[in-house]
Amino acid sequence: MGPNDTADCLVVVRQDVADIVKRNPSLILFPISVPGSSSVQEALLPFLVWPKLKNRLSEYSAVVTRWTIPSPTFLNVVRRQPVFTEHHSKELEEIALASGIKPFVRRIWEKRYGPRILRAVQGIIGVTDEIRRYELERAGCKSPSIILPNGVSLEGIPFKPPSVFSGKSLQLAFVSSQFAPWHGLDRLLEGLRLWQGQSPRLTLHLIGRLTPAQEATIQRMGLAEMVRIHGVLYGNDLDEVILSCHLAIGSLALHRNGLREACVLKVREYAARGLPFIIAYDDPDLPAGLPWVLKIPADESPVEIDALVNFAEEVSKIPSLAKEMRTFAESKLSWTVKMKRLVRFVLDNV
Repeated sequence: MGPNDTADCLVVVRQDVADIVKRNPSLILFPISVPGSSSVQEALLPFLVWPKLKNRLSEYSAVVTRWTIPSPTFLNVVRRQPVFTEHHSKELEEIALASGIKPFVRRIWEKRYGPRILRAVQGIIGVTDEIRRYELERAGCKSPSIILPNGVSLEGIPFKPPSVFSGKSLQLAFVSSQFAPWHGLDRLLEGLRLWQGQSPRLTLHLIGRLTPAQEATIQRMGLAEMVRIHGVLYGNDLDEVILSCHLAIGSLALHRNGLREACVLKVREYAARGLPFIIAYDDPDLPAGLPWVLKIPADESPVEIDALVNFAEEVSKIPSLAKEMRTFAESKLSWTVKMKRLVRFVLDNV
């Protein structure tokens, strides 16, 4: 929060990245020079960024930041001025899923400095109530807190009703920057393997980066004809694939992260596009009974394709479904709506 009740969005990037990041008039880029190779820069940036931002941050009456690597320099900032931290996961549980030196070191920093920083912040923002309560427990005190699920900027999401399922061929879209264990791609692939040879014919469109091991698994399971790997798509290329699909897939294995609740960004984009979707968790923005959301069990079982086919048949019978979804997104999921709550929370607790 800046002077005259204004709010700025300050994005911190490495100097070399600043030259290639697409300029956006609503963002303030703050390039920071970090010595060494890219891996060294990645390791040092979370520790060097706060001292380098000291003078800039002093201009603001409050700072809202997504939870970062807890460090002594971050702790100094939190003690010096009002800082609100935003949390998207149970950090220690998520780190435990990874292996190698980086998560090992991150776990040490989380355990040593995480609770101290959480006790010192002005307020805690959890994207779900489950995460909010987790952070308060880590802090060991009753800090001001709020549940603020993810939002979307509808201006950048085109609306055109997607294809209607005819019963002959079911097209599924699964979008992610990369497919991590908690996305549950393996559950869906096993469901497709069990469905092979049945009707209707299914095609799964994977939009994002797959590991060589994931691509090999698709081949080994004999799913090459059922799975189309598009890679990362943007703009019109992404829109074209989405428009050809009848259903979309959200995260299917967040239970592996110890989460029962989530507010996945891609699901909000699906809603804004008018594309019904499948999830395996509770979403605080999506009340039970929405006809365009299919919730499946949060476990290790293969996805039951029968349930997806039946879901596609049901939503195809609902007139103006896509428009209903877009209207819901405008009134419940838009950042315009959510930012008003965030600003009020900050002003009430500064």
